[in-house]
Amino acid sequence: MTDERALFCKLNTLENSDKDSPMTKKHIPVITVPPVLKTGEFYDVKITVGKPEHPNENEHFIQWIEFYIGSVYLGRFDFAPVMTKPQVTVPLKLNHSGLDSTLRAVIRCNRHGLWEGTAPIKTE
Repeated sequence: MTDERALFCKLNTLENSDKDSPMTKKHIPVITVPPVLKTGEFYDVKITVGKPEHPNENEHFIQWIEFYIGSVYLGRFDFAPVMTKPQVTVPLKLNHSGLDSTLRAVIRCNRHGLWEGTAPIKTE
């Protein structure tokens, strides 16, 4: 059993968590985007939390999602429990061809701390 207090002492990722644990599956952000993007065109990037979905209750909910490309900050989305769903779709346009990078989503669960999900992308 995981000491839940220890989850607040780090950024939890698939690399440093038990990939098969129900807690990890419920907290890792899932980024849906085509693997190759054409420069100068907008693509919808969908970010959800967990497979299965994370609960959204007063006692246990996702407070926010931050979105990055590599280490470059793109935006933050805040959520209230019960009345919202921790899911966003962000139109993204990249202007540099030949770019190999990683989209990153970082979420904060009010009970289990910070979790990161990633998706590699290329531009042409």
